[in-house]
Amino acid sequence: MTSFQIQCFMTVAEYLNFTEAASQLFVAQSSLSRNISNLEEELSLQLFLRTKKYVRLTPAGAILFDEFSRLSQQYCAALDRARQAQASLEGLLRIGIIENQRSEHFLPRSINSLRQMLPNLKIDLFRANFRELREALSRNEIDVAVTVDFDVDAYQDQTIVVQPFFTSQGRCVISKFHPLAHKEIIAIEDLKNESLIAISPEVSQGGYDHLLELCRIHGFTPPQIYHASSVDNLILMVESGMGFSVLDENSAITGNSAVRSIPINDQGPLSLVAIWHKSNLNPAIPMLISRLMEPED
Repeated sequence: MTSFQIQCFMTVAEYLNFTEAASQLFVAQSSLSRNISNLEEELSLQLFLRTKKYVRLTPAGAILFDEFSRLSQQYCAALDRARQAQASLEGLLRIGIIENQRSEHFLPRSINSLRQMLPNLKIDLFRANFRELREALSRNEIDVAVTVDFDVDAYQDQTIVVQPFFTSQGRCVISKFHPLAHKEIIAIEDLKNESLIAISPEVSQGGYDHLLELCRIHGFTPPQIYHASSVDNLILMVESGMGFSVLDENSAITGNSAVRSIPINDQGPLSLVAIWHKSNLNPAIPMLISRLMEPED
């Protein structure tokens, strides 16, 4: 069975007329008939009922036509995906990074390595808060979201792949005027009478729950909780002495003289994760992920 024989069969099945099918294929009708006969003989199937008045598919021919049509659609779709993948190597990779995270430990070397392999690849970068990243990934406005692991559950309505690649420890952030600001290490329970400043649950339910669970583990519920719409706003509220919060040590608060960032006792690590849609076939994604996973020099 040759591809041309299949093409002959599909064309006759579509037109149910040997003369029109031969015209579409630019072959003699005798050649078309011979190819159909050879196919029927090879398959030991009668594919058409032929009379002087009409041509009809047999039940076996109808099944074969449906299956070949389905395979043809799959072939075309696979070819389109392959072409898109090839184009992506010289196309675009869009990366969204969670606000206030220092990226110098992982992003520059990863991007530099990727550019060396794919010099024609264009890379777009932007920062956003938790909710904005989720929405951008949902709308396919970015290919990869880089966020904190506690926000992963908020992506549950999307078919995603999650890859942790960088860990850091939590730190308590308080105003430099706070009575505990001189400490080298702090116990969360020492702040049980203080107001907590947390990222709003509308922005990151996971981030909000993470802070409340941390307090609960240490035996207290904050007397008051302020909601911040972004990490930047959270830090501004801490600067103003409105309460305390907890950020990971990779947050960009180094150099802020109005805030003290103090290690916490008995606090597990937080992870940065890369998230992308399982259906996204951009070949630059796995190449980026493999470089993010490489240990820092």
